Amino acid sequence: MVDVKTDLQQRLERVQAAMREQGIGTLVVYSSGQHNMLRMDQLWYLADWRSIGPSALLIPASGSTKLLVTPVWDVERAREAAGVKDARGLRAEDLADAIRKETAGAAQPVAISGRDIMSMAFAQELGADSFADGEKLIPSLAATRTPLELERVSRAAEIADIGFQALQATARVGMREYELAAEIEAAMQAAGSEDNFGLLGAGSHNIAIRPPTERQMEPGDLIIGEITPCYQGHFAQLCRTLILGEPSDVQREKYDMLIEAQSAGFEAAKPGRPSANIAKAVNGVISAAGYPEYCRQPYMRTRGHGLGFGGIVPYDVTEDSSPMLQENMTFVIHPNQYIPETGYMMLGDTVVIEPNGPRPLTKTPRQLFWKS
Repeated sequence: MVDVKTDLQQRLERVQAAMREQGIGTLVVYSSGQHNMLRMDQLWYLADWRSIGPSALLIPASGSTKLLVTPVWDVERAREAAGVKDARGLRAEDLADAIRKETAGAAQPVAISGRDIMSMAFAQELGADSFADGEKLIPSLAATRTPLELERVSRAAEIADIGFQALQATARVGMREYELAAEIEAAMQAAGSEDNFGLLGAGSHNIAIRPPTERQMEPGDLIIGEITPCYQGHFAQLCRTLILGEPSDVQREKYDMLIEAQSAGFEAAKPGRPSANIAKAVNGVISAAGYPEYCRQPYMRTRGHGLGFGGIVPYDVTEDSSPMLQENMTFVIHPNQYIPETGYMMLGDTVVIEPNGPRPLTKTPRQLFWKS
């Protein structure tokens, strides 16, 4: 078991070293209290505390941090967090004024992260434009997983597998899509998930993945699922396809193509190589199968994306992406693809980059599933 406080202290020290290197005296990390897998929650990353209201972490270039918490009554929970030593509770309407007063006497210059998630009214009250831009400082240091983070991403991956097991066990003709989504959600919450940024659709010829609807599932439907649970702030994703009935020869053939494409992407995912190589490898297989024009939007979006503490490096995996792969990066590799003969099909796994290549953290077999 990794020591949480030591891990968090080391994260903070890396951030403060970068601040000194960049000449930043104080960094204000703002959280809106809303959480999104596509954006790294930088306050949660450093405090190991999930805000439920607008809050701010004040980080000096050296020394201890201070956490400003709203609502007032949530401050005791914050004080119990492993990464918090000094927390002050206040009303949401007083937060902007508190940040201004705290930073007025702090080491200058002051940078801020979180400007893009502030309401316009709050940003104006704070005078956010007067702060330097500190948005990229923390994500630039969080491209790879620490031992604690990897432990949590791995558990999130286990929960994603549990979610797909629930999909397999409960999906049936006549069931509504949102009912199936609820079964998946319940199974993952019972396993420890805090949230699920999941998408699920069913149909005989899906155009793309989407949120579940009230549509009742029919014989022959392809159920496509993007299952993305969150465990202690860390995400993992699993993408699979299940058919309500026996698959046709064409469906088997096209899914085998996706498996081959994903295997090629795995082979390209080695430390020291650009992440763009993954997309090129996946697209190469699909193009060779006769679908070069489908290897772009709107028929697919990306061949993977960063996962862990929100959306992080390598972000979207495309042929134009440039980040170099490093050991202990975690992200999803998915050749999810619209195919004219079958409709949209999904296959994707969360991996960790190791010296010899990627190791899948999700363990669900890489195959087409069906139930008669």
